[in-house]
Amino acid sequence: MGRRKGYVDDGDDSSDEEGGRIRFDITDQDLEEEAEGFYGQRHKRKRFADDSDEDEEMGTRGGLGMGASISAFTNFTTASASAEPSKRAEEAKKRPAAQPSADFAKFSQHTTGFGQRMLEKMGWKSGQGLGEAGAGIVNPIETKLRPARMGMGFRGFSEKTDEQKREARRQGHVDDEEEDEDVEMQEAPVKREAWKRKARKPKERFRTAAAILAETTNEKPQPASSQQKVIDMTGPTVREVTLAELQKSDSPTWLATTTRLPELRHNLRLIVDLAKGDLENLSRDKQSNALRARSVEDECNAIRTRMKSERERQEKVHRVKDMAIELKKISKDALATGAYDQANITALFGHVFEQMETNYANEIAALGLDQLVVAVWAPIMKFKTAHWDVLADPTWGAADVKKWRRLLVSNDDEILDETGFPVPRPRTAETPTATPYETMMNTVWLVRVRSAINNQWDIRDPDPLVQLLETWKPLLPRFIFENIVNQLVLPKITRAVGDWDPRNDPEMVHVWIHPWLPVLEAWRLGDLFTTIRHKLAVVLRVWHPSDESALHIITPWKDVWTAQQMETFLVKSILPKLTRVLRDEFMVNPRDQQLDPLIWCMAWKDLVPEPVLSQLIENEFFRKWLDVLYKWLTLSRDRVNYDEVREWYMWWRQVFESYGLDDNKTVSGCFRKGLDMMAAAANGQPVARS
Repeated sequence: MGRRKGYVDDGDDSSDEEGGRIRFDITDQDLEEEAEGFYGQRHKRKRFADDSDEDEEMGTRGGLGMGASISAFTNFTTASASAEPSKRAEEAKKRPAAQPSADFAKFSQHTTGFGQRMLEKMGWKSGQGLGEAGAGIVNPIETKLRPARMGMGFRGFSEKTDEQKREARRQGHVDDEEEDEDVEMQEAPVKREAWKRKARKPKERFRTAAAILAETTNEKPQPASSQQKVIDMTGPTVREVTLAELQKSDSPTWLATTTRLPELRHNLRLIVDLAKGDLENLSRDKQSNALRARSVEDECNAIRTRMKSERERQEKVHRVKDMAIELKKISKDALATGAYDQANITALFGHVFEQMETNYANEIAALGLDQLVVAVWAPIMKFKTAHWDVLADPTWGAADVKKWRRLLVSNDDEILDETGFPVPRPRTAETPTATPYETMMNTVWLVRVRSAINNQWDIRDPDPLVQLLETWKPLLPRFIFENIVNQLVLPKITRAVGDWDPRNDPEMVHVWIHPWLPVLEAWRLGDLFTTIRHKLAVVLRVWHPSDESALHIITPWKDVWTAQQMETFLVKSILPKLTRVLRDEFMVNPRDQQLDPLIWCMAWKDLVPEPVLSQLIENEFFRKWLDVLYKWLTLSRDRVNYDEVREWYMWWRQVFESYGLDDNKTVSGCFRKGLDMMAAAANGQPVARS
């Protein structure tokens, strides 16, 4: 069929070769052509076939030899001719000039443009091709994405971009694939549509308003079956009419639905729209004015509330002024009559202070009432402290301060919330300013107390000063209390402990140290306790357990030192002495038993921890006791009186029960071993040495 088609296209007839008949047999060449056409390579094969035909013609002229056939299609060119730049320049000029694309060198604005500058230095210009004569490519190389999962050359797919094809045509290089596409375009028959009749464009026709009105007026009535019923509610009663009746009548419904007077209706619609817009604007203005009026009303209410609070505050200020005048009068009268000596603060100003505390409890600092109180209080305190014996009467003035403490504001006072519960005080980087009460106590009260501590107080008599601090601690500002403790009391106690001699001092140190524990607390005296333990450890180096003075000195510190501190001190200073006494001086002798060394050791039972004491008894006492019992039971049977052994055993049990050690596991276990040895000896069995 392919060969047949070729004959028909070329205008030839195959009847000459076939004896005047056309053969329609399918040959191998027909199958190959059909297969090549299916895979998109028909035109390539056709072009190759044409080339092969030319080669055959050349081969027939040259034969099978190498003489004439090679020279027929081989064209050699000399090197000078091929490399001549003038010819290349002329060819480049003959070629059509290519224009750079719109996106040419667009990416260089994001970079330094180094490559473009290098090309321009070598003579290249924008829009010119590469190479010495400008015969190279003008635009950068582009890529074309192959569809997914497609092999190379599948169905004649070309990977060249349009830009590459245009560049190839400009340089005179036409690819085989492009020739095939051109051949296909040329061979594709142009579909003629001359036999079709083109539809004419309808002519636009315009009608006048008069024609439309005439058509509306001359419109024939519709059949009765298609007439629509209309509810006419324009009259005094509701009635049902038809369109025909409306057309015949001059009712408002008909006039409203007619199309007459279009200019008037248009103008009316414009007027209605303008009126509607004006109404909407007025509505928005009304809403905004209402909101503005509401905000103004809220501001007026806030101003009224503020004015009311200011009036109330002004009234309070006037009342406070009256109280201040009254306090000033009382103070002058007391100074003139000498009432300072006989009366106290409560007797002089109590009724005024009570009014302040009752009526202005939450506004004391805001109204400055504490300043009024301190103003009349400070002169009296200054007068009284000049004759105040701090150590003889340490609680003087504390009752009045405690009674009116709410009027004496301090920076250490708790801040209460609305429900009355204390809340944490906010931290600020600024140093708080001293209140009038703090200033009075620091400049009047503390001066007298400091003088008494430094000049009159004896460290061995702590009771007056302890009573002073216990009474004034909840009343004083914290910085004043810390000043007394850290700068006056502790330095003096530290010097006294440093001078204390446990060997020669007849008074025990805990007598004048322990009274400070409720006021100063143990954590403030930790360094003093360390010094005391060190001094006691030095003295105990030459101490013997028979001396009970060490026990009397250390016992009061049992609840003062921590358990770890006490255990460390006893294990280091006391336990070695007790171990040496039991090991060297104590002997287990059933005939003449001496208990003094054991009694000396058992005296420390309440101080030495139970595990330490149990280990001491097991290693130093029961080791000797079980050894004596073993020797006694291993004598000949005629020399052993088991009743005496039992009585001796029970006597030792009573000794340990008297010290409360009968429930001790270590003591019970050791006695159990002795009882087992006694049972074995009584039964005639060999006695095991424990």
